[in-house]
Amino acid sequence: MKVERKEMEEFEGAYVLSHPVRAAITKLLKKEGAMYTSKIAKTLDFSDRLIAFHLSMLASAGFVESNYQLTNPGTPPRIARYYSLTDKVDKTLAEFMASMK
Repeated sequence: MKVERKEMEEFEGAYVLSHPVRAAITKLLKKEGAMYTSKIAKTLDFSDRLIAFHLSMLASAGFVESNYQLTNPGTPPRIARYYSLTDKVDKTLAEFMASMK
């Protein structure tokens, strides 16, 4: 059975999303919306460093995007990099499930 390049890419995307930490991050961002690294780490009870690593993997695959925003407007204001999901997550999962039929 020959596997086409497009099918391989679908599996690669599903593979990236299948890691337990990345799956937890994806689920959290889908539920809560944009969040910054330390907030994700605190919510999931992982280190900032581990979350930053997995966010970079998700970003490299095109599953998350980021922008800089003020965290909690107050004293003193702090700027943080917020991460949010891209449409590629749902698209990749749908294509993967369709390929399994």
